[in-house]
Amino acid sequence: MNRYSVGIIGGGPAGSSCALALMRQGHKDVLLVESGGYTGFRIGETIPPETNRVLQQLDLYDAFLTEGHDPCYGSCSYWGDDRRGYNDSVLSPFGHGWHLDRVRFDGFLAHEAQRAGANVMTHAKFRSSRRLKSGGFCLTLTTERDRSTTVAMDTVVDATGARGLFAAEQGSSRIGTPSLVCLAMRYDLATGNRDMSSLTHLESVEFGWWYAARLSRVSLIVALYADVEAIKEQGLNRTENWLSALQAAPNTGKLVVGLERLDRRPKGFPASSHRLDKFTGRNWLSIGDAASAYDPITSQGILKSMMDGIYAADVLTSDRKSECDAFPEFAVAHANRYEQYLETRQHLYRLETRWPEARFWKKYQGSSERPDTQPSAISHRSERVGM
Repeated sequence: MNRYSVGIIGGGPAGSSCALALMRQGHKDVLLVESGGYTGFRIGETIPPETNRVLQQLDLYDAFLTEGHDPCYGSCSYWGDDRRGYNDSVLSPFGHGWHLDRVRFDGFLAHEAQRAGANVMTHAKFRSSRRLKSGGFCLTLTTERDRSTTVAMDTVVDATGARGLFAAEQGSSRIGTPSLVCLAMRYDLATGNRDMSSLTHLESVEFGWWYAARLSRVSLIVALYADVEAIKEQGLNRTENWLSALQAAPNTGKLVVGLERLDRRPKGFPASSHRLDKFTGRNWLSIGDAASAYDPITSQGILKSMMDGIYAADVLTSDRKSECDAFPEFAVAHANRYEQYLETRQHLYRLETRWPEARFWKKYQGSSERPDTQPSAISHRSERVGM
């Protein structure tokens, strides 16, 4: 059984950034485990200008530029009233943001971690873990063709996304807010014979809000964010109802006129906010969405995950050098940051005042309604709506 000093479960932006930062800091025997193979479709398309600084910190910025992702110069929105507003990056000290081909971006980060010396195992699904008498953990993984393998590691980093699979096994529970769901479809820009703005697009409606952005020069993603109740009541996971709701959105509906759909039906993704009640334990810690997931309205998900990865690497380096026990400080920082995020989210939702009695807006604007203080009944297993 192979043994590693650090094992990272999850090869998304959080896990790959952690692996790369560890290698930059002189670690050896780091294993990055990814359940897929960096193919297919992943949600999460736009990163803010601040991400440029993180890419520079990882010594990846020049290599990232060669990937050819499209620039994003800000956003336009219909939020609070019917007039269009702008939030551009002209004055940002970090430059502009980016529209990502998310699968290619995730693969790029993992490849760079591997180039730096990390061991990367793809198509390996985490199944279970047990503590070793010698310290650390033994993980059971299922690889291709359902073959089972075991690996040992001194320290585990849980970067398994919103499911938080390893943390759940260690007894950590999710503290969550009302369930927000994303229902998205992609469109072929080539069929419309017109250019699409490089800005992201937001439009609020009575039961949620719409988002649109270029995935590349030839494709557009359009997504509806609503709560589970509205999706069930209006059947929004059915294609015909989703399209009707899109046509009823006066500004977002215009974006897809004349465009052909690339998806037969909307793809569903969980988008609710949550954090763990326990971010760390003996010889393990959690990062990215496994530790805390943010509402997409803040546009901080990928950036936060990459910063988590770098912070976790700093903690593990300090722990290896026996400089101090940085795990408690790591947990406190995560908890404090989540509280700050909740205030930011509430502020953004309160900017919309047109439907004060609508259930969706009351739920996310309410100051006294803070379900974040109670363990969530939401399963650690990922939800999928309309897949």
